[in-house]
This record gives sequence, structure tokens and C-alpha cells, in this order.
Amino acid sequence: MKVAKIEDHLDDNCLNDLLKEHKDSYNIYRRVLLIKMVKNGDTIKNSAKIIGISRKTGERWIKEYNKKGIEGLLPDYSNCGADSRLTDEQLKILYDMIVNSEEGYTIDDVRDMIYSLFNVTYSYNQVWFITRKKLGLNYGKPFTQYNKRTKEDMVLFKKN
Repeated sequence: MKVAKIEDHLDDNCLNDLLKEHKDSYNIYRRVLLIKMVKNGDTIKNSAKIIGISRKTGERWIKEYNKKGIEGLLPDYSNCGADSRLTDEQLKILYDMIVNSEEGYTIDDVRDMIYSLFNVTYSYNQVWFITRKKLGLNYGKPFTQYNKRTKEDMVLFKKN
């Protein structure tokens, strides 16, 4: 059987260090392990079978490693998910309008506001995510979340 050629980006000691470093990162660990096995003389087919991947995937990982070195083993999540329909500037405008208003807004109110201001339609869940996670607003009258409460403050708050 033919053994694949592995570029000498890293020696065995560096590969061992990478295995120790990424033992909690399943994807990177498997990729480094495959490189090490093939570099030590095993075939791609046999190494891939032991790791539990297809031969083609093993070939692709080795090709990326040969081309980019260790960077080729890191997963590329740059093309995941759709771009936001609201720009950062529009989110800032929305945040300022909610916070500076005397009125308390519901999620449906904010949803209507987004549509009237920016002509963008979002689901209820997405507007909740925008207001709570992206803008950091609370449920009641919108204000920024205050995370620096001590346990004593929480006890006093519960008593009152």
C-alpha cells in the first residue's frame, strides 16, 4: 500500500504536544492524530478507519495540513450562518430608541419598531434574541443588565 507524503511542518514532539494541548477539542485532536499516524508510516485508509472517518476525509485533512501547516487542521467556521439583516449602526439606533424612551416595550412592540424603521421582518424569537443577547436589555423597562450584584444585595432585594 502507498503511504502519503506529509510535509515536515512539525516534528513528532510538536505533534505530541499538540495532541496533549487539544485533547479536549475532539475535531483538532483527531486531525493531529491522523497526521501523526500517517507520518509514522501508516496508510491514510488504515489511519482513517481507526479514527472513524472516511479515506477521502483523511486525504482532505492531509492535503490541508500539507498546504497550510497546523492552520490547515483548525476548523474553519468563517462561512457559518447568515449575515445579520440589521447593521451595527441600525442596532445602535434601535438600542438608543428603546433605552431613551419612557415607554416600556414588549417584544412585539420592538418587532413592529424594527419593521417600521428598517423594513426588516423578524420572528418573535429572533427579536427576543436581539433585545436580550445582542443589546443586553432586561425584560421590564429596558435598561442595561447589571451583573455586579453581591449576594447581600440579592438577599435585601428578596426581602423587599
